[in-house]
Amino acid sequence: MAAIDVHVSKVGSIVAGQVRPEEKLVARCALCARDVDSAAALAGGQFACAPCLRERLDALSVARFRLVESGSGTPWGKSAG
Repeated sequence: MAAIDVHVSKVGSIVAGQVRPEEKLVARCALCARDVDSAAALAGGQFACAPCLRERLDALSVARFRLVESGSGTPWGKSAG
């Protein structure tokens, strides 16, 4: 499993478990395109803030419920064939 890297604005980062102080660091979210207090690494060297990550986790829960746990299957009904 990959390490969870985090940037914290005006403080520094933790990369592969190593603390790296950096007062000029600005954490930036690739999802909402804003400078943020802190952000966690995504694939491809991009970072995401907590609100964007929470929104996506909520979407996972809703999608799982609607598609799997509700028993209704796909929202458009049974496909022919």
